Amino acid sequence: MKGERKMSEFVMECKNITKSYGHVQALKNITFGLRENEVLGIVGDNGAGKSTLIKIIRGAIEPTSGEIFLRGERVIFHSPRDAMNHGIQCVYQDLALVNKLSVIDNFFLGREIEKDVLGFLPVLNEMAMGEGVLLALREMGYEEIDIEEKISNLSGGQRQAVAIARAVFTEPEPDIVLMDEPTSALSEKGKQKVFQFVEFLKQKHSVILVSHDLNAALQVCDRIIILKLGEIVFESNVHDGLSVQQLISLM
Repeated sequence: MKGERKMSEFVMECKNITKSYGHVQALKNITFGLRENEVLGIVGDNGAGKSTLIKIIRGAIEPTSGEIFLRGERVIFHSPRDAMNHGIQCVYQDLALVNKLSVIDNFFLGREIEKDVLGFLPVLNEMAMGEGVLLALREMGYEEIDIEEKISNLSGGQRQAVAIARAVFTEPEPDIVLMDEPTSALSEKGKQKVFQFVEFLKQKHSVILVSHDLNAALQVCDRIIILKLGEIVFESNVHDGLSVQQLISLM
């Protein structure tokens, strides 16, 4: 992010975010902050407003009112590209991968590396792309993935690894990674691998993990926010305050 930054304890702040669709309020005065290298869980049942909030943070929709600040500076996102340019990347619930394409093609989809032949003819730099994918997957502990393999032939955990690597190993490197229902439809073994990914991510990034699975969020998050009917009904550091049963009763 360019320009002089104001001092702030938060990497990102959402202040009084409200989203209305006609007479229906999907979000009502949502206010919270995200700290450096923190994993913040946003938890709630279907219809709680989680997806709407994430869409606003990643620039897919604009709030009816309210403000977003990055390191103390107010920002306005008109598109996901705006959010990405400000250091926000998202790993989507459906992973946004193309099953018929290879790992390497998915990794560089829309941001292919090219080289000039004869000084004027641009072609894909397949060697550089291959090296980039291998380096990213190796750093995440997934050296065994065949980068020439089609996405459709990978396991759920392997697909998740590709989606996370694609979001994180990019230029500019993101400050914030949004993870939308990352454990959805995964086996217990797959969930544990995602938790390892999150621990890997928080070394360099701040993470917002959105989930309807409270138990999963409690395993990996530093702090949780519970949304219900578009409002924050609870916020606390993990393991502080209420029991799991009491937290579930709030959702």
